[in-house]
Amino acid sequence: MAQKIEQQNEKIITVLGKNPEGLSRGKISEFLNFIINDKTLQRRLTSLVDDGRITKKGERKATRYHPLEAPIETNKGYLKDNVANVFSPKSQEKLKFLDTPLHAREIVSYNRDFLDSYVPNQSQYVPKKIRESLFQEGKRFDGQLAAGTYARQIGQRLLIDLSYNSSRLEGNTYSRLDTQKLVEEGISAEGKVHEETVMIMNHKEAILFLVENAQDIELNSLTIRNLHHLLSQDLLANPQACGNIRTLEVDIGQSTYKPLGNPHVLKELFELILQKAKKITDPFEQSFFLLVHLSYLQTFEDVNKRTSRLSCNIPFIKSNLCPLSFTDVARDDYTAALLSIYEKNDVEPMLELFVWAYSRSCEQYGVVKKSLGEIDAFRIQYRQQRKTMMGKIVKQGLHGKAAENLIENYCQEQGIEDVDKFTAMTLADLSTLHAGAIIGLGITEAELETWLAGKS
Repeated sequence: MAQKIEQQNEKIITVLGKNPEGLSRGKISEFLNFIINDKTLQRRLTSLVDDGRITKKGERKATRYHPLEAPIETNKGYLKDNVANVFSPKSQEKLKFLDTPLHAREIVSYNRDFLDSYVPNQSQYVPKKIRESLFQEGKRFDGQLAAGTYARQIGQRLLIDLSYNSSRLEGNTYSRLDTQKLVEEGISAEGKVHEETVMIMNHKEAILFLVENAQDIELNSLTIRNLHHLLSQDLLANPQACGNIRTLEVDIGQSTYKPLGNPHVLKELFELILQKAKKITDPFEQSFFLLVHLSYLQTFEDVNKRTSRLSCNIPFIKSNLCPLSFTDVARDDYTAALLSIYEKNDVEPMLELFVWAYSRSCEQYGVVKKSLGEIDAFRIQYRQQRKTMMGKIVKQGLHGKAAENLIENYCQEQGIEDVDKFTAMTLADLSTLHAGAIIGLGITEAELETWLAGKS
């Protein structure tokens, strides 16, 4: 009997492993290939949570069960897979604490001094020599160009790479080829759970939000909350949790770290992180600071790591540096570096991973510096005019010929000579407009929804 129970427990854990965004008890029952009554399943889930084999988030009807983070396996006192030699011997030695069983490690809570002690442009996580080296690797232009220019140039490649790799680090089983088909053609891979497909499409929308609004977005709570909303939409049991500071306590799988639970304090620290971040002048220090502290605070009910990975790309996108796509980063290595931050407030392993991953990204996107002649100068020159026109069209609820006439009249008023090109660009931008790309247009989400409804 005990053997049968354990076999069934393993199947429950396997089901959750295929659904990293979490499942309700009812959904778990639907996925199981054996019959079990609701009360028995509830007892089994409670037992698995108590044994530290799965985690639970939410209360009552909002309760969802989640798999643990990928377990960190040991090999001679270290990670199972260190083929890429991401970590130095010093960091490998530091990470040996992960060989200690979870129950034997010290339980730690959020350490506010870790954030409070950081002084922008005085404290440094990324040494100056490393920052200078990474800048030379990541620099893509000799002159000053509009924010987001390089990210738009490699836009399709970036959408695929970052969507694939960030999702992969969450346990998503989509291949890169399947991700490409989904991003480019909207074709879902066969045999994949719905949540995996949604996760990748959410990444696509969130990355587009960053790239398309590069000139307007700032490092503030509005930007990061919008980013979280785009990444978590249709994945959280409570839709109101998307883009909002969490009101529930959360657990970290395979870690003794217990994040803060007070929503008021969470909001205060979230604002403090962003206040400090936007004062940091170096893009690499700023990026790494965001990666570390947004991950550590766990501001949201879920999808915190994804939010931190995309947030840390904001400085690179705005500065026209090569983005960080996390190409070839092993999930075990990433998890180990995070646990070092969570339990030890030690950023060195994550810094080594960050540097390795950034150099790898630079190799992926080439090192040839682009000149201004390779960029559509007309598009850049009239960006603000296009946004003004888009905002007016949406506000006035115009479509088709009425929209074209307004654009043509505007071109005459503004002295824009190539009317056809400006009109084509504006209409093309309008055709892909969504709620995550309205910053700078002077419109509300409600006005956009009304305009979109009038298209059909």
